[in-house]
Amino acid sequence: PQVAESPVTFVPLTIDPSPSTLSHVSYSGPPPPGFTDADLTSLNSLSHILLLNPHLIFPGKPEPVPNQRSTEVNKHKEDGNLYFRNRDYPEAIKHYTLSADKAAARPVFEANVYARDEIAITVCNRSAAHYLMGNFVEALVDANAVIALKRPWVKGHFRKGKALQGLGRLEESREAFLLGLQFDPTAEDLSAGVAEVDKLLQERYQKEKSL
Repeated sequence: PQVAESPVTFVPLTIDPSPSTLSHVSYSGPPPPGFTDADLTSLNSLSHILLLNPHLIFPGKPEPVPNQRSTEVNKHKEDGNLYFRNRDYPEAIKHYTLSADKAAARPVFEANVYARDEIAITVCNRSAAHYLMGNFVEALVDANAVIALKRPWVKGHFRKGKALQGLGRLEESREAFLLGLQFDPTAEDLSAGVAEVDKLLQERYQKEKSL
């Protein structure tokens, strides 16, 4: 209850540690103004449970627990990475898609942050595979999906910049790289992307000027 004189009121209490007692916590003397015995009901219930169960273990901070779905998601991702390193990009895309689909199918009672991270990583890798195959539209679609899932993650912005560069949309590519640098000014890939696009823009300007 709120006491008019102060938003915080310190109330002297007495604790009886005997397990047989139902009211372990009581006021030291009559209840202060604005308080009643009913205000101690919840505290007494908790105290009674703890005294009757001295070895009660409280759960710690929730941690993600790998399950069968996590194993399948990771396996398809690693298979995709293997094919990617071997430059078999169609097979890499296949396995990245399987990984993302498995992650997206997580049941609603599982924390969606796990699915979001899993999908972002595999779709980002799939964007890179599409880019190297010359599928710039697909690479751009995947990059946009990554940014929607994890906007501060600079890899999504890098992949978007490269896809736009592949499509010849150099000004937009430069903007994508610069946006990523706002999240991480030290990202060397993004800085290199800006420099490369600036060079291409200068070359295009010189070519148009000579016509």
